[in-house]
Amino acid sequence: MSAREEFEAAIFTNPTDEQAFRVFADWLTEQGDPRGKLITLHQDGDTRRAEDHLEEHKEALLGPLLPHRQVQDPGWNNARSHLRPIAEEKAWQKTQRKAFLWRNGYIHRVRLSNDIYAEDNGDPILAPVAEILDLVLAHPSGRYAVEFAFQSNGDPNEDDLQTIIDVLSERAPKTTRRITFGDNVDQISWHQTGNLSRLWARVRQLRTFEIESGHFEVGEMRAPNLSRAVFITGGLTHSCARDIARAQIPNIEHLEIYYGTPDYGGSASLADVAPLLARTDLPRLKTLGLENAMFTNEIAAALGDAPVLKTLTTLNLSQGTLTDEGARSLVEHKASLAHLRTLDLSSSFLTSEGVELVSGLCPEVLVDDQREPWDWAEEPIYYVSISE
Repeated sequence: MSAREEFEAAIFTNPTDEQAFRVFADWLTEQGDPRGKLITLHQDGDTRRAEDHLEEHKEALLGPLLPHRQVQDPGWNNARSHLRPIAEEKAWQKTQRKAFLWRNGYIHRVRLSNDIYAEDNGDPILAPVAEILDLVLAHPSGRYAVEFAFQSNGDPNEDDLQTIIDVLSERAPKTTRRITFGDNVDQISWHQTGNLSRLWARVRQLRTFEIESGHFEVGEMRAPNLSRAVFITGGLTHSCARDIARAQIPNIEHLEIYYGTPDYGGSASLADVAPLLARTDLPRLKTLGLENAMFTNEIAAALGDAPVLKTLTTLNLSQGTLTDEGARSLVEHKASLAHLRTLDLSSSFLTSEGVELVSGLCPEVLVDDQREPWDWAEEPIYYVSISE
């Protein structure tokens, strides 16, 4: 094994190991490679000098990536994302136009988004996203990329992200730990992602997966190292809900699933949640969200002695159609919920009586922002928080 291969082996094992990069930097500097100094400047936190050094050696360190340093979308979609805490969201918004964020002398995060309407804003589209991604993954600076995020891929109303998924499925680096699809979605029902089936075999070390989209399919999901997964949609299909419920994710700690409404393609039902509730092979799962569902009352009634509850500290049934009927079901299952630290029932349809019923089910029961059903029909109409 060559010296470079030894350094790479350490980086592939832990792509955020600063000591591994520092040793690598010394070796690169001895070889006369300007990247060695860039690694050192990044690790020293000398942002200004790092940017100057990158500019001075841009042909070597960026080359064909030079025209693509800024994403080509107008940045109009600044809706609050449900994927990130508010503090992280603010930091994200500050850097969302940057295609590359650097760390340890290499591109750490790749964010690509080309919106055809950027042309109306005076920014010509230089290349399709998949072609730019291909350039990044072929370039030495993208060799150890850790995070990937994608928003638009042409026409945000018509084009999905399938070409991007296909490139990742072929070429995602071994260092890939986080992938986000739909990182700044405005009209979620307009945003289409595609089929992720082929991706899982390529990103075996993936730790975080997040998606906010009107439609997607996960296929046979095998992600042995995944610890956090968030699936946000206004309309989850029966097949996708079933595939998520049966996914091979033995190390998952945080799992959130939004189910949505039939009005926007949501065909999932309680039958698709049942396999997840019955699981006994998720020993690390602490936070489970079964959210934004038209059948939250049914979920509440089905909890009973569900095996998946046993390891949880947080159960999130928010943003759906939970009513006092569902609250009474939760009370019936009080013994199965007592070990929880947090039960999130916010943005539901509980009356003051329902709120009183669920109080005390566990130390923290969240009941903020209770809603009223629409009353312009013969029967009250209950609705999910996220659909269109």
